[in-house]
Amino acid sequence: MATRALTIQLNGAEWLELLSRAGAASCTIPAYVRTLCGLPAWLRRGEEMAGRTSSARRPTSALERRSVTVVLTDQEYERVAGEASQAGQRLAQFVRTRCGFQVRNSSLPGTDEREDEADDAWERLKGLGLEPQDYFKE
Repeated sequence: MATRALTIQLNGAEWLELLSRAGAASCTIPAYVRTLCGLPAWLRRGEEMAGRTSSARRPTSALERRSVTVVLTDQEYERVAGEASQAGQRLAQFVRTRCGFQVRNSSLPGTDEREDEADDAWERLKGLGLEPQDYFKE
């Protein structure tokens, strides 16, 4: 079975939220993202989990950049890419929206987009019961 990797970019607050939701679903973050795309959590449960650990370092900053890579079969990739095309979005941005996150094309420091991202991250951390100020130390 041929597979393709799809990587989405998250900030620390988004990663912590996905970690919480994935844990509640008894999944890894990549497996949970697959379910949000309407796919089964795992391609092959035993093989896919080989070598993975749950000891990933937790983000210490709300805007720390994180990548999540999801493995899709060629057929799954084409299906999700088609849905993204119909929605008028690039594939990675489409998957971000399936996760409940905003489309974020750019978020350079000192821009309105960065301020919007910081505000969103603050609210996500509060929603997780965390102290947002602890994740916005400079």
